[in-house]
Order: sequence, then C-alpha cells, then structure tokens
Amino acid sequence: MTQTVRRPVEAPQAPAAFRQPGLVAVLRLAALECRAAPRGSLTACALLEPGAGAEDYAVALARCLSQMLVRRPVLHRPGTASRSFDEEWLVALSRALGEGDRASARFLARSRARPEAVPYLLLLVTGLAERVYDPA
Repeated sequence: MTQTVRRPVEAPQAPAAFRQPGLVAVLRLAALECRAAPRGSLTACALLEPGAGAEDYAVALARCLSQMLVRRPVLHRPGTASRSFDEEWLVALSRALGEGDRASARFLARSRARPEAVPYLLLLVTGLAERVYDPA
C-alpha cells in the first residue's frame, strides 16, 4: 500500500524583475482602487484603529498622499517592473523608520512632504510597513 503525500500548491512567483517590495505592491493596488474615490482628510489618518490591517493603511495613504506631498506622486500600476521615484522614496522612508534611523526618516519626510503633513505621513508609512512583510 502506497501513501500519497500532498504538498501545498504554491502560487506561481513573478519573475524577479517584476517583484516589488510588499509596501509598493499593496500601495499600488490601493491607489488603483482609490482613483475614483474622494480624497481623504489628513486628520482622519490619525483615526485608524490600532488593529487596522495593511489594506486600511494603504488606502488611507493612497487617498492622502497627493495632499501630503509638495508634488503629485507617481505610483505605477500593479505588475509594472520598474519603480517610480516616489515609490523608491517611500521604500527608503519605510526602511529608515523600520531601522530606527530617525534622522534619515525625518530628512526623507521633510524633503518631499508639506510640513503639516509630516506626522501623518510617518504614521501611515510606519503602520503600513509594520503590517506588510517586506523581504526586499
């Protein structure tokens, strides 16, 4: 009598050139869904519940990002191999926050965001980065 061992089926992985860090992938999907939605309020970002998931943070960030930054951000469509300058900047900001490099995070946030939006930007990027597994 032979026994069949079933192994879980893994989803096919995208080629390495097309893989993006989790933060970028989730934010791209949220931005795509939010295109027709009204823009969010900066102060409403602070009302996210502590138990909110990555999608909630991504949607809040996607809705408010254009209000937070001095220039309109560029977020590519999901599946695009390259990253925009804004996506690279967000990845760098999340890494600085994750590593506890407050000086770099402060510099990165202040270099692109409106002064009144910096605390909200840091809140959303930190919250999203903590909830998304990001090996890159």
